[in-house]
Amino acid sequence: MNTLLALLCGILISLSWPANGFPFLSLIAFIPLLFLEDRIYNSTLKRKNSKYFAHTYLAFFIWNLLTTYWIYFSSPEGAYVAILLNAFIMACIWLLFQKTKRVLGTQRGYFGLITYWLAFEFLHFDWDLSWPWLHLGNVFANYPQIVQWYEYTGALGGSLWILVSNILGYRFLKNIFLKKSYLLIGISWLILIVFPIIFSLLRYANYKEQEQPIHVVLVQPNIDPWDKFGGISASQQFENILQLALSKIDSTTDYLITPETSIFPYGVWDHELIYSQEYLRLKELTSKFPNLHIIAGISHLQVYEPGPDVPSTADKFRNEDLYYDDHNSAIQIDRRAGFQIYHKSKLVPGPEMMPFAKVLKPIQHKLFGKLGGQIGDMGTQKERTVFTGTKENLKAAPVICYESIYGEFVSEYARNGATFISVSTNDAWWGDSPGYKQLLAYTRLRAIETRRSIARSANTGISCFINQRGDVLQPTKFWTSDAVNGIINANDAITFYTRHGDYLGRLSVLFGIMLIVFTYIRAFLRKKKFR
Repeated sequence: MNTLLALLCGILISLSWPANGFPFLSLIAFIPLLFLEDRIYNSTLKRKNSKYFAHTYLAFFIWNLLTTYWIYFSSPEGAYVAILLNAFIMACIWLLFQKTKRVLGTQRGYFGLITYWLAFEFLHFDWDLSWPWLHLGNVFANYPQIVQWYEYTGALGGSLWILVSNILGYRFLKNIFLKKSYLLIGISWLILIVFPIIFSLLRYANYKEQEQPIHVVLVQPNIDPWDKFGGISASQQFENILQLALSKIDSTTDYLITPETSIFPYGVWDHELIYSQEYLRLKELTSKFPNLHIIAGISHLQVYEPGPDVPSTADKFRNEDLYYDDHNSAIQIDRRAGFQIYHKSKLVPGPEMMPFAKVLKPIQHKLFGKLGGQIGDMGTQKERTVFTGTKENLKAAPVICYESIYGEFVSEYARNGATFISVSTNDAWWGDSPGYKQLLAYTRLRAIETRRSIARSANTGISCFINQRGDVLQPTKFWTSDAVNGIINANDAITFYTRHGDYLGRLSVLFGIMLIVFTYIRAFLRKKKFR
């Protein structure tokens, strides 16, 4: 029975997940795991903690496996690390909940489950093995109509909703089985589920975008990512992009946006960029179309003289006393002199940055393979650069691929003045699997959180526009060459979430630390008392 409960939990949460899941299952998916905790603790089994951990690990392993198995198509090693380690951390959170519940009591235990999980999700944004793909609030990404309140809470608000719903649902069912009073809990559970949905539907129906039109052309060159860095020359790739762009650009176009690393896929040295044929031809394009701004994904190489300013990610030239760093970057080119540049700063653990580099770098290839097409430590930057345009409302947030998972990170662009979000991505490493669909879905949440329209250019698709309510507009087909033009609206209003960020996560870290301290102090004193 215990194993069946663990399996049921893993299957229910997996069936709720994007791209094709039914997200409302997440509101009951952890009820089996709560029954499991109660059954094991009240049983006569020996080594209850280890058995409970084993069963929760099974549930979370199933969830991670069924929703992120596609990582294997790019990197078997990366899949092993992501699935096994993420499931382990999740199981540890529930083991800590079980400890708190048995030491401090039932109510504090459930409060501990909520704070521990939210703290885990929050801290998972900002450490070397950051992998927030399966944060609970992401489950509603393809149903923006019911989570319009993310503009106040961010996706962590969705995680809170799910956790409280499961706890109330468990207490409701348990009271029915025990023939105790259940009406008040049942009503509370119903209100908890229904009220946010009604609020969201009303907000969705009544939200109106201000008319601040921006005309955008998105290019989807459809180059196999495994050929992109070796099978097709850089000049061929550039010509393909240019021809697609010219088929859609006209005198009204404000922006042309290209995918991640679509220009200079093999890299361009910073001091040579403005003399390159690609740059000069793009500059010429902005002369023909004076309103045009070009946001292009590039591979950028920077040289450093020896000294304290050399980044820790830089490598030394073999035969020279110089250092170099490579960046996954975006540049903006327009009719003004020079260009603006941003370096991707939320990197994929393994292929783009080495977690715990001092210890693991020697075995980097064995651990992570070539997830994302390369291996190495790439350069980043501290600030979220906003690309300013030639008109007041043209201020772009140049988000690159993996960065679109991070809510507070993206909101920093809006705080810095961005009026819309540009996303350049190359996410077909995993083939025609749920991976690229999930990444697109999560991007919809960023539109709600910041109330910024999004223009998304993907190498192989799906390229699209996303309005400020999170609706996907004019999506292209996957694995087709295409270009699409559309109109989005700029917005400079700051949402509550944009202003305050992941405050739910910060509060959870604070209360979680306090609960852990109280739990282990109480356990120590209790043990000492009965010696």
